Amino acid sequence: MDVKTKKKKTNWSKNEFEALVSEYENKFNVLEGDLSVSLTGSDKRKAWESVMEWTRKWLNMQSPRLIISTQKFKKQKKIQAII
Repeated sequence: MDVKTKKKKTNWSKNEFEALVSEYENKFNVLEGDLSVSLTGSDKRKAWESVMEWTRKWLNMQSPRLIISTQKFKKQKKIQAII
């Protein structure tokens, strides 16, 4: 019996992964640093939130749906301006 297995689709494209890693590297000292008086848990949490927010913004900029919806919005705006 030959069983065909499906390959799982990756969660991140190469560009998305590289963007996440580069932002992580920017915050590396905070994210991987030892807790101390000058580096608290809330500092680390804020750094992670910053990484994820930046990644979400980057993904939204790359999203084909966003590009298409933006183009449709601009087109509708032109039509309304004519009317």
